[in-house]
Amino acid sequence: MNKPFVFKSEFWIPQYTGIKVYSIKEFIEALKTVDKFSIFYHLYINIFNYHNLPTFYNNSFSYWLYKNGHLLLAEKLSVIDPLEYYDLEELRNVLVQTLEENYNPTEDKSGQEAFYFIKAEREIIEGVDVANNLDEFLERIKKSSINSVFYHLVTSRIENKTLINDYSAWLTNLGEVKKAEKINKLDVYVMNLYEIKNNIIKILEEKE
Repeated sequence: MNKPFVFKSEFWIPQYTGIKVYSIKEFIEALKTVDKFSIFYHLYINIFNYHNLPTFYNNSFSYWLYKNGHLLLAEKLSVIDPLEYYDLEELRNVLVQTLEENYNPTEDKSGQEAFYFIKAEREIIEGVDVANNLDEFLERIKKSSINSVFYHLVTSRIENKTLINDYSAWLTNLGEVKKAEKINKLDVYVMNLYEIKNNIIKILEEKE
């Protein structure tokens, strides 16, 4: 028998880590040791806010590099998709390696705008609601907040150590493989979370 789907939600409070850097060299060194939930904040939470950011870059690391004239580094980091990783330490290593491989010390200018490392203090709300079958699941999705959608679609991957989102994993176990695959392919960079939620509802309502 398939386990019930337990709906959760997530909230976070941004906190300054006390780490401020001006140069690429300082940025790389800070990135090696900064709290992993600073990486979470600057990459994952920016997905939540992406469509409201004053930039076409999908994370604040790239945006800072772009503003300081490091266009190559900005592009290199912007193509790293955090959704392809569930281990923040692995993601940290990829970021650092990418910067070190493409960093040119002669282009590290003085007088650059500072980067402030912020971390996310997370609070995960357990047991918001429960669904035992597809009909109940659909109705609970309709009532879900975008914070809940964001948790199950994006950040739960970190807790569960998997690249598959919560919704798709549960639907697959339920035998709804096509619906699971369609939801897993939804692009959080193309659509905002309200549009994502509406698309999930449409997928769940489809008759196969």
